[in-house]
Parts: sequence; C-alpha cells; structure tokens
Amino acid sequence: MKDEKPDLVASLDAFIKTFSYPAEQGLLVKNLPHHSVHARADRGNAAAYFVFPDIKNLEAHISEIPPGGATSTHRHSCEAFFYVISGNGYSEVRASDKTEKRIEWQAGDLFCTPIHTWHRHVNRDPSRPARYLEITTIPLMKSLGDWQIEGEATAAGKKDQQQKPCTTP
Repeated sequence: MKDEKPDLVASLDAFIKTFSYPAEQGLLVKNLPHHSVHARADRGNAAAYFVFPDIKNLEAHISEIPPGGATSTHRHSCEAFFYVISGNGYSEVRASDKTEKRIEWQAGDLFCTPIHTWHRHVNRDPSRPARYLEITTIPLMKSLGDWQIEGEATAAGKKDQQQKPCTTP
C-alpha cells in the first residue's frame, strides 16, 4: 500500500476560499499596525489574512479587538502564536480539566495558546483597539483531516458548547 501524503497546497487553497474577502498575497506585508482589516461576522472582530507563496502549512493574519472588547471563548486543534502589535490586555487560557491561567500582554509581546486549550483575548483599553499578528497551523491540520474549532457560549448562565469540525475537500 502506498503512503498518501497530505495535499498542503489544496488544503491552503480551500482554507483561503472560506474567507469573505480576499487574502493579501505576496512575500511582504507592510505596516501591520495600520494595515486595513475587514469585519468577520463569525468572530465579531476585524481581521486581514495573508498568503505567502510556498508556505503551505501555516497561515497568518492580524486581528483587532475593539476597545474594551473580547474575543469569544473557543479552542481549536492547531497551534497558535500571537505577536501583540498594539494595545494591552490579557488572555484567559485553560485546559478542560485545569484551572484558568491569565496571560497579561502588551505591544511587543509574543505568546501562544497550545492545542485544545480554551482561550479568549480581552482588550483592556476602553478607547483604542488592540491588534495582534496570529500565526497558526490551520492549513497543516486541515490537510491531515484533524482541524476543528469549538466555541463556548454562555446563555442564561448555562454553558453551551458547539463543535464545528472542518473537513478538507
């Protein structure tokens, strides 16, 4: 039996097609602190995605958290690294059976959220957005058929978990 290798190119192409706006392509992205971002209805914040030629197992994007805002609590099956471009705040991170940890961050800091840890990011500043560069292994995990994202919402004091498995075409 022949070993099948993951098709990273097809996986990345499929991932890019899920965007509601085009991803910027090229070898260089300039001026991340002031780069334009687009609203993401699925997340409630704004972002801009980037595609670098011949880099098929990673994706990069900038996200902006509104003044005093926060991302939804979620977890996913990929590694994620965050470089804080501007602003200050904290991230709440916890494994399913562990105590929550708070990561305090400000412009110039780098932090990560390990695979399958619940997390959310909070902007402390009530008047200015916070912005970070995030680099993930989403395309790699999709090509391996192991990509999923799970959200945790609070409604009427009850936690509701929704699992959204994503498949590679």
